[in-house]
Amino acid sequence: MTLTVCLQGNDGFVLASDSRGTFGDPRSVTAQNDTIKKVYLVRNVGILSAGGEQGNMIIEDVAKAVETENINDATKIMEKIREVGRKRFNEWFPAFPFLPVPGQSTAFMRPQLQMIIAGYDVEEKKKIPRIYSMMSNYDFAPNLHDFGFTLGGVPQYALYLLNRLYSRDMDVASLKHLAAYVVTETASQDGKVGGPVQMGVIPLDEEAHMINKEEIDSIVVENEKRSKELRDLFRKRR
Repeated sequence: MTLTVCLQGNDGFVLASDSRGTFGDPRSVTAQNDTIKKVYLVRNVGILSAGGEQGNMIIEDVAKAVETENINDATKIMEKIREVGRKRFNEWFPAFPFLPVPGQSTAFMRPQLQMIIAGYDVEEKKKIPRIYSMMSNYDFAPNLHDFGFTLGGVPQYALYLLNRLYSRDMDVASLKHLAAYVVTETASQDGKVGGPVQMGVIPLDEEAHMINKEEIDSIVVENEKRSKELRDLFRKRR
């Protein structure tokens, strides 16, 4: 399983995820792999993939098309992802229904793949922030998230934390800590999420880039110190 997190701040976006892939029926025996790539950057747009392993192939095709066709804006790249995703799924799974048919095994439906796309559109020299999501089971129909964040995979714990801690006026430096925090906190409660945190940043006025392992490790350690300080406040209270 997966947790993907996209946060919009006053000076850019932060995209993060865990690295765990869970194989098998979660109600029975499963296997895990903690090296699954889920955060991608295509030009100055970030893409998060959760669910089926087809996501990375679709993103590779999109990245090639973006370079060939010189596509830049977040909305245009989202539209290219939808075009390629629909085409590939119709090629790979032509006889599989989008959603389960009553009385039929869920093995005979299209794989569930969720994509989150974040970045900026340029309109009259102004940068307009955009966050979209789409799912294969709804024919990659796009959803526009205009409340500053979105989640994929196993969102319950992260949604609770973001509802309490997130604010759209936070800066990227703070959002990196928050994104890592909701991933590691979810991993502490749900074994379907885990492995190293992955993270990419799309600054308002700089090039998009991935955050290296050393910086992420430092962020996680600092978050753990802050969590301990919070626990200590309650222990010391009389």
